[in-house]
Amino acid sequence: MEPLLDLSVVSTLGVAWGSPCQPCEVDHVCGKGFARTKGNICQDVNECEVFPGICTNANCRNTIGSFVCECPPGMKVDASGRTCIDVRVETCYLKHEEEECSAPISGRHRMDACCCSVGAAWGPDCEECPHQGTPEFEIICPRGPGFSSREITPGKTFSKDINECKMIPSLCKYGKCRNTIGSFKCRCDNGFALDAEERNCTDIDECRISPDVCGPGICINTPGDFECDCFEGYESGFMMMKNCMDIDECERNPLLCRGGICLNTEGSFKCECPPGHEVAPDNSACLDINECGLSTDLCRNGRCINLIGRYQCACDPGYQPSPDKLSCVDIDECEHYNGGCDSNCTNSEGSYECSCLEGYALMPDHRTCTDIDECETNPNICDGGQCTNIPGEYRCLCYDGYMASIDMKTCLDVDECELHLNICLSGSCENTKGSFICHCNPGYSGKKGSTGCTGNRQYTFYVV
Repeated sequence: MEPLLDLSVVSTLGVAWGSPCQPCEVDHVCGKGFARTKGNICQDVNECEVFPGICTNANCRNTIGSFVCECPPGMKVDASGRTCIDVRVETCYLKHEEEECSAPISGRHRMDACCCSVGAAWGPDCEECPHQGTPEFEIICPRGPGFSSREITPGKTFSKDINECKMIPSLCKYGKCRNTIGSFKCRCDNGFALDAEERNCTDIDECRISPDVCGPGICINTPGDFECDCFEGYESGFMMMKNCMDIDECERNPLLCRGGICLNTEGSFKCECPPGHEVAPDNSACLDINECGLSTDLCRNGRCINLIGRYQCACDPGYQPSPDKLSCVDIDECEHYNGGCDSNCTNSEGSYECSCLEGYALMPDHRTCTDIDECETNPNICDGGQCTNIPGEYRCLCYDGYMASIDMKTCLDVDECELHLNICLSGSCENTKGSFICHCNPGYSGKKGSTGCTGNRQYTFYVV
């Protein structure tokens, strides 16, 4: 097949062959589309197999000595005879997003007229147009964007400029569309600018570009222009001065703030009244302020008394007026003779409290302290000893077999077995509460008055 492939190139579509490249020579025995196999035997070349993809957008069918590119319905072979072009007219769409088409243009158009201009998709199946620079785009638009193919005579085609302004009337909204060779341009009206695709004129949002264009007011964008909705106390200027300017209310109305001074401020005005006074609801005069009626937080722990231009506090027991008489402060009773308490005095908000030292209890008068007899309150407080009460506390006098704690408030058992390791010779020692027991070994016995084990008779000896 390799020789046949070489001869097939020479005998069919090829103009040169080999490495290095050599021009193809005309075979005068076999015609175009045939190749020699043995001697002068000519064999038809199947161009569809030798040159896969020779037909673009078409099916290749071999014929004797040649081949034919058969186009699908709605398509027509071009002048080269190898490429099928779409001659159907369908709807052209300007937008194609997520397999959905939108923004159809009026009329019906060929696929090349749609996709070679500004179309994004075409046809009833919403077929996306190929992107510029791809092989698919070059097939549909061989001249590039802005041109479509036209066949003026059989076998001869030419590229025609697409007049986008005429084809798509919606282009260059808020402006004028001017067709150019292979493209178009938009000239926008005042207050409008080209969008990113340079296909339409979009409104210039002066409010976004210059957020402070109105000053103290709200900028309202309008098609090709803007308006200022001024805040209270401001008004829009005239002619080109659309920004918001302050209104001098004091100058326009001399009767404002009667009994006081009118001061113009940015966007408003204020009345300067004497101390303890406020502007009347109608802003015409200065009235006394009833501070007591304005707030319930005044004079806490007391009563608010309104006066002309001011107020003062009458305080509850346990409190006294502050130096400016505008609040009530706590009286620290403990600072005066310890509040009458025997021991501890603790001040609290509006009052105070007496407390006693440890070992003493507060008497019913809530001021005097008396000693607590712990021995009487808890008879078993000195377990293993005798409790002795003393002022404010107690002491334990411990029995034999016990020892007092460091603070002498507890009797602790003495472990004789651990303290005297040989206290039970020839036997084992068992500690008991306040004493111990000797358990003698076999053959030994305890002897009265002795702590060890002697003799040959076993018995248990207890030392009390």
